[in-house]
Amino acid sequence: MQTENTTSGNMKTISNMDDDNSVVVMLVGDPGSGKSSFGNLYLKKEAFETSQRPLPCTLIPNYESNVVDGMERTVIDTEGFDDGVHSVEEQIQRLAVMLRRYNIGISAIGVVIQAEQLRITQGVKNVIKFVYDAFGDVILSHLCIIFTHCTRRFPDRTIKNNSYKNAIIKYLTEISGKDTIQGLPIYYFNCMKPEKDFVAENLMHFHGWVASRQKFCSSEVRDADFGYTTQEEKEEGHSIGIVTEGNITYENFIDRMRVKYIPNNNSEKPSYSEWETTKEYRKKIKEVSEERVDNSFLCYSFEGDKKYEITIDKVRTITVDFETGQVEHGPWGEIARHKKVVDSTKEREETTTSSWVEVVKGGYNIVCAKFRRKIIITPDGNVNFGDEIEIPGTRVSQFIKNEVVVVKKGGCLLI
Repeated sequence: MQTENTTSGNMKTISNMDDDNSVVVMLVGDPGSGKSSFGNLYLKKEAFETSQRPLPCTLIPNYESNVVDGMERTVIDTEGFDDGVHSVEEQIQRLAVMLRRYNIGISAIGVVIQAEQLRITQGVKNVIKFVYDAFGDVILSHLCIIFTHCTRRFPDRTIKNNSYKNAIIKYLTEISGKDTIQGLPIYYFNCMKPEKDFVAENLMHFHGWVASRQKFCSSEVRDADFGYTTQEEKEEGHSIGIVTEGNITYENFIDRMRVKYIPNNNSEKPSYSEWETTKEYRKKIKEVSEERVDNSFLCYSFEGDKKYEITIDKVRTITVDFETGQVEHGPWGEIARHKKVVDSTKEREETTTSSWVEVVKGGYNIVCAKFRRKIIITPDGNVNFGDEIEIPGTRVSQFIKNEVVVVKKGGCLLI
């Protein structure tokens, strides 16, 4: 196959859809990310203009080819979108015209990123979104990340292969609606030092992956705008569950936000990022406390000659519902019982003095004597009196002689 170095103004059709001995890589990325330099590295020749200045080198989309180890490699070098020289709309239009006009079988799309970028930027997201809008789901298995300006130790491969990769995969799931994305290879290069072992090793793996891809046709590119507008959607007071800690029940809430991605061409429904929590807080909804009363009187009991007071220690729950303001009192429950003697049978003697009259011949006796009796008071308050018994030696008797009494009535004397 003939190798041609051409630009968009002088292109010939590349009929390579069914050619297993050729690969085509399209490079996309921010201005100055190193697309042209990597294209030269992969083609193993100085095919594209490069510069160390922070100005865009590729002002129109073009491609270059070279046969390396018996296989034709073709690199499509695209403009860095929003480079400050041309409008994004013009850049997209030129790329779309080139891809539609020439039946190019694309093997892979490489998103070129400077290694200094610690996080996925909006510019990288815009590039990925544009590529997805243009080619659809097919790019999910044909997309890779190419880091330039690397050294053996920089950037941290663990961070890039995990957090950075996961961030891009997460973004791909958001814009594609797919639950999972299978594989997203990442490669590390220093285009100025191709002799480095890690560069050669990554280049070998990159080419092997590219060659394993089944090509898709560039002429099927769809209209796509670069970028989109975003809107923040906020939600306050989103409940994430109820939890009880000790005697208090809380409902946990979060305030959260997500980004709504609105395509500029309005050709599809908006997509959304995952919710991000902006605030966490909790609300007390119920509190259960205990009310305890010790030595609460229950009753008296009588056992033998003793009276007992029975008291109990008791407890009940009080539930306060902070949402309704209601307070609910649970039933009392006995937790301990106490018994103590408060009274017993009491016995005492009572002494009384009694007097009475005894009639005898010729008069009468006035008798006076002392008596005693037992009084028994039971614990329940009943009083029992014993029989009165005269105390010997206390009786005193006085005889009173009868006297004649004359009563005058109606002029008569009555005796």
